[in-house]
Amino acid sequence: MKRALIFGLLLASLGAVGCQGSYTSIRQVDAARYQVTRTKQGFFHTYGTVLDCQAKGDEMTCTEISDM
Repeated sequence: MKRALIFGLLLASLGAVGCQGSYTSIRQVDAARYQVTRTKQGFFHTYGTVLDCQAKGDEMTCTEISDM
């Protein structure tokens, strides 16, 4: 029972650490519009997303353009 609990805890901790994301590029299109690239890493693959963002005051509203 102890081994199963330790193994489950180890597996859960690896799953929590394995998926990391970062914003790799921000390009200004015009005065209030930006394109942002975000990459994420899973256990077995890395994938990215391109976002189209509109700046409104102190906030940015983003919509996903495509997955890479």
